[in-house]
Amino acid sequence: ALANRKQASLTDAVIAAAATAEQLAADAEVARLRAEVAAIRGRYKAALAQIDRERERADAFVGLRGIEGKKPLTKTVKGKRHPATMVVLLSDIHCEETVRSEQVNGLNAFDLDVCDARLAELSERFFALLEHERQLCKIDRVVVWLGGDLISGMIHPELAEENSLHPLAALRWIGERLRGFIDAVSDTASEVLVVTSCGNHGRTTEKLRTNEADTSYEHHLYVTMAAAESRKNVTWRVGEGHLNYVDLDGFTIRFMHGHAVRYQGGIGGIHVPLNKSIAAWDSTRRADLTCLGHWHQFSWSRSGRYVTNGSVIGPSAYSVRIKASYEPPCQAAFVVDHHRREVTRAYPVFCDRDLRGKK
Repeated sequence: ALANRKQASLTDAVIAAAATAEQLAADAEVARLRAEVAAIRGRYKAALAQIDRERERADAFVGLRGIEGKKPLTKTVKGKRHPATMVVLLSDIHCEETVRSEQVNGLNAFDLDVCDARLAELSERFFALLEHERQLCKIDRVVVWLGGDLISGMIHPELAEENSLHPLAALRWIGERLRGFIDAVSDTASEVLVVTSCGNHGRTTEKLRTNEADTSYEHHLYVTMAAAESRKNVTWRVGEGHLNYVDLDGFTIRFMHGHAVRYQGGIGGIHVPLNKSIAAWDSTRRADLTCLGHWHQFSWSRSGRYVTNGSVIGPSAYSVRIKASYEPPCQAAFVVDHHRREVTRAYPVFCDRDLRGKK
């Protein structure tokens, strides 16, 4: 009897286990089917969304039906070019100064031969730009600004020790090349206006003087060249003070070397003190544009109404020591559109072919 009871209990356990296994299998199948249904529903919704997008796209194409292409306006501007003046800024050449490559970590090297090559490249590029701009506007007049620091002089002991030429010899050297450039410009323009400013380097005194023109080698060069001018289409406007104003058919330009603008390395760069200086000068005589050099950096601010010039010498031991940002040798040129009464284009005129050839 005991054996029969054990047998019955074992049978019940087996039956219960089998029922549990069947239930688990059924539950698993239900879960699988639910997941499959959810996936199908997701694909169905995605398909409906795709159909809606394609329908919207088709409607858009239908809406474009009947639109015909229209020929662009092809009005010729020939014969309607605005009168304009091209201005080229020449300053901060420092022709006789010597820069050794090891002084500037290989970024530059400069002597009289390099200076000669850079001035030749500058002339080549300027005339190419002049020819290009003449396709867009009528340029009969070119302004050449001689903006100072054409020579480095001997205002510091290291310049006296390492310069290639004495100030007077350097003056003759750069004067010959400026004469050649001005003559070349006069061959291509009906009117050439040469405007001058004295720099802070080319002075005869150890310290700056307020009457800087009277103590400037460069001012002597300007006066001498102006007196010897033989070309009838070349006019000189030699500056006697720090500011030299020129009126170009109602557009006034203020020229200055730039050493009167005080900048002590602030975050805003030269632009903050320059804007303050322009506002101060405008209070007595307004200018439509201010041009300056000295800081060896090209920039054009259309809203600030100024163009700053680069340098021909490029980086030097001094610029490395004062942590000046690197800028390749370049000068500046810009176009004054007299119809619009504003500067419509300003260029950096690079003259760094000797440096680019080494890269």
